[in-house]
Amino acid sequence: MSRARVGIVDDHPIVSYPLADALRRAGHTVLEPVTAVESLPEGGPGDVAVCDHSLPEGRSGAEAVAHLTSRGWRVLATSGVAGRAQVLDVVAAGAWGYVEKRFTTHAEYVHAVGLVSAGRHHVSPLLAALLLDDAAARPLGAGDLSARQRTALRALAEGDGHEEVLAALGNLSGNVSGPVSETVSGTGEAELEAALAGAFALTARRRRINRLSPRELDVVAVVGCRGLGLKETARELGIRPGTVADHLEAAKRKYLASHPGEKDLSPRAAALRWAMELRLC
Repeated sequence: MSRARVGIVDDHPIVSYPLADALRRAGHTVLEPVTAVESLPEGGPGDVAVCDHSLPEGRSGAEAVAHLTSRGWRVLATSGVAGRAQVLDVVAAGAWGYVEKRFTTHAEYVHAVGLVSAGRHHVSPLLAALLLDDAAARPLGAGDLSARQRTALRALAEGDGHEEVLAALGNLSGNVSGPVSETVSGTGEAELEAALAGAFALTARRRRINRLSPRELDVVAVVGCRGLGLKETARELGIRPGTVADHLEAAKRKYLASHPGEKDLSPRAAALRWAMELRLC
């Protein structure tokens, strides 16, 4: 497994320092943990940032992931409280994987960091299930998940081991002729990584399609945070009430598309949900 330079961004020392020790014992070079992404230096090839989702200082969530990615880090996102949409947002922002704090041992973090440092995506059972659900809720037609991507994600979502996932891909191709162990080859690894990378890219595309525009964000902030009506919001933003209504309808449509299971939500209620989720208030 690849050895990496690792940065840890987490505001809980009881979490960050024991994790840093575990990663050092595994042979990684670990920087002093920090509480804000802005405190990490620039990254380089193979460098991995383990970044908590909710940070009290500076950038947080998907914005933090995007910042680290722009500075050369491969990001392994982690959280104990992030919701479905927030996890998918960090994937869309460029994270190479996501780890659930509550159910993950230090050994699993070490494994995930090694994968990401080697240029491979880390997909936990929970993340695999979220990626599959996202594809089902917001399919992109002919450009959506391929059979190979679905097979890999389903195997991971069911908790299959690495060799079992490779075997499932091999069976799909009809090229498994020997024991399962024989499928663990360079070709199989490359096929798995290509499938996961493609699934991540499709998730990012879905999130971009349903992302609020700058003007929709303005309207959502005014209506959701301050509770103003159409006319008051129009005066505040210098646009027509009908335009405000159009933006609210668009925000509602995108919220429902991004949150499967939500129904009968008014535009104003959707604005409030967006405002709270995006921390606009």
